Amino acid sequence: MYSRILWKIVNRFELYFASFLLVVLVVCLGLQVFYRYVLGDSPTWTEELSRMCFVWIVYLGASLAAHQQMHVRVTAQYLLLPERFRIYMWVLADLLWIACNTLFLIQGSAFVQHTLRFVEMTPTLHISKHWIYLILPISSTLVTFRILQVYYQLYKDTGSIRSIVKTGGGH
Repeated sequence: MYSRILWKIVNRFELYFASFLLVVLVVCLGLQVFYRYVLGDSPTWTEELSRMCFVWIVYLGASLAAHQQMHVRVTAQYLLLPERFRIYMWVLADLLWIACNTLFLIQGSAFVQHTLRFVEMTPTLHISKHWIYLILPISSTLVTFRILQVYYQLYKDTGSIRSIVKTGGGH
C-alpha cells in the first residue's frame, strides 16, 4: 500500500509541485494587485517570489510535458520515412534529447556550485540564488527520467516501443 502511494507521488511529482507553486504565484500576484490598487502601496517580496515560482513552474512543466508526451516535437520528417524506420529516428531524437539534458545537468550543476561558492542573495527576500538555479539540474534530471520512464512503461505494457512514434499531430 505504501509503495503504491509513494509511486503515485513520484509519478505525479511535477504536477503536484508545479500546482503548489502556481497557487503561491497566484496568491502573490493577487496580493500585489490588492496592495497596489486598494492600499496604494505594494510589497516588493510578492513580485520576487512570484518570479521565482514562475521559473520553477516552467522547468517543472518541461518535465511534466515529457512525462505525458505532450512536449513540442516536429513530426513532419517522420512522414518522409518508411514506417518501419520511423522508430529509429524517434529513438535517435530522444537519445539526442537525453544527451542535451546530460549536458544541461552538468552545466547546471556547475552553475549551482558556482553560486554556492560566490553567494548572491535576492534583493528583497534575501534568499541565496542557488535555490533558484537549482531547478536547472533538477529539471534536466527529471526530463531524462521521464523520457526513459515512457519507454519503460510502453515496453512493459505492450512488449514493444514502436507505438511511441506519433505522427500527423495525433496523441
